[in-house]
Amino acid sequence: MLTCAVLILLISSQSNGVKVDVKVVDSHSQIGQGQSGLYRPGANKLTASRDPGPLCAHSDLAQIVGKCYDIEVSEYKYAVCPFHNITQHEVALKWNAYHGILGIWSHWSYDNLYSKFAHGHYTDGDTCTKNDKTILRTALLHHTCGKRTRVVSVGEPDTCAYNITLESPLFCHSVFSDVYNALPENERKEFAMSTLEFKHNVLTDEGLKVERRKILDRIGCLNMKKEFKDIEECEKEYNDLIKEHKDLDEKCSSEADENKYDELQNKYDELKRVVAESGLVFPDDL
Repeated sequence: MLTCAVLILLISSQSNGVKVDVKVVDSHSQIGQGQSGLYRPGANKLTASRDPGPLCAHSDLAQIVGKCYDIEVSEYKYAVCPFHNITQHEVALKWNAYHGILGIWSHWSYDNLYSKFAHGHYTDGDTCTKNDKTILRTALLHHTCGKRTRVVSVGEPDTCAYNITLESPLFCHSVFSDVYNALPENERKEFAMSTLEFKHNVLTDEGLKVERRKILDRIGCLNMKKEFKDIEECEKEYNDLIKEHKDLDEKCSSEADENKYDELQNKYDELKRVVAESGLVFPDDL
């Protein structure tokens, strides 16, 4: 049976050579911890299952790293700690109030040509039950322009998958959303060259994506793992890959045989021509 392991990112947060200290929550998810389940900052401590991924952003965004921004929606308080983690705390007076992690900073998604940062992905949150299956909570953080840094909305469009919007004056300037500005100096040259080649039709759209993915991969800012909803989805993809590999192997074998046949046929025809020119009788003509 295939076991699908989660790739643990152990790279410390860096951007433009600036190392950013990482703040991580302190303990595992808790239900019913704290007096009457009441959320008390500092009393309900949580522990992340892994370290956050690398910052991979303009170094000036480090000014919000290590800070947390709260919002209370219905009976829950959400704490968004950019590039660290997102947590949820049930503030209702219940004996089994929930306090847990919705996600740990993982990676960025990008626009179609890897020119701009799109959304922040927070993965490997606490376990959650969906359709009788155990999955991990995740959160997608949207960044919008605003007069001050604050969480403006929280939603759960799918079970245990959250959409959260954080606004800040930092997100009002394209300098912070452009991938180019987050790159080390030596990689900026490669990025600029790919842009130039694309504008002069040396690179196609796909070619540009490949070159930029290489750059992001080199600096550890490209998420290379496939994320699955559950073990069944992972096993299905694995079995599909096995079948695809088998089909490809059979196809390659038949093509190889066909090429070999064509090669031998050409040699046969050439030998037959030489024999005929020599006035001899080829065996097939006997």
